[in-house]
Parts: sequence; C-alpha cells; structure tokens
Amino acid sequence: MRFLFKLPAPIIIITLAILSSHSSLPGVQLFPGIDKFYHFVAYGALGVAFGLWFSRESWLKQPLRNFLICTAIVSIYGAIDEIHQYFVPDRVCDVWDWVADTLGGAAGAGVVLLCNRIIIRRDK
Repeated sequence: MRFLFKLPAPIIIITLAILSSHSSLPGVQLFPGIDKFYHFVAYGALGVAFGLWFSRESWLKQPLRNFLICTAIVSIYGAIDEIHQYFVPDRVCDVWDWVADTLGGAAGAGVVLLCNRIIIRRDK
C-alpha cells in the first residue's frame, strides 16, 4: 500500500514535462510575473509529492535530511525543466522561474514536515 504514496511525484513530473513541451500554455495573466506564482504552486505540489516518499518515522528521525533531499530533487528537476524550455519554440529559460520552482519545492517539503510533526505530537 505504501507504493501509492510514491505515485503522485512521477505523475506531476510527467504533467510538468508535457506542459513544458508546449510553446504556449493556457493561463490567466492577472499581472506581470504571475507565472512565478504558478511555478511556486506546481513545484510546491511536487515537493509535497516527494515528501510522501519518506515514512512518518523517517520524518521524525531525520526531518532536515528529508526536507533537503525533497527540496534538492525538486530544484534539480526545475533546473532541467528550465534548460529544456530553452529548446522549445516561444519558451524561455528563466532563472527566476527556477527560483520559484525551488522555493515552491521547499514550501511543499516544509508542509509535509510540519504535518508529520503535528501527527506525531498528536499520537504521543
């Protein structure tokens, strides 16, 4: 049953890869830079998804290690995605998008860390 917790991460990565391969994406441009928010949210979801790869016990024993691993994986994937977009017509490789990706991944991993701490404290 634990394998079900590992499914969201590859699904999100596949979805992001497909979206990144398109020259334009549907979306509402409420204000300049809104795409950074979209990056933050999407990669935040990826950070949560990778956080689910670690057991509750692991989050209890090594929370900083798990947080850093999740954030690093999301950040590396964000960099790869930005490099990929350089080769997609009408897309750009933007370092600020990568920053938003990394911050979103860290926020997502942080949510998992906090949720596990709350659950662990509640169970004691």
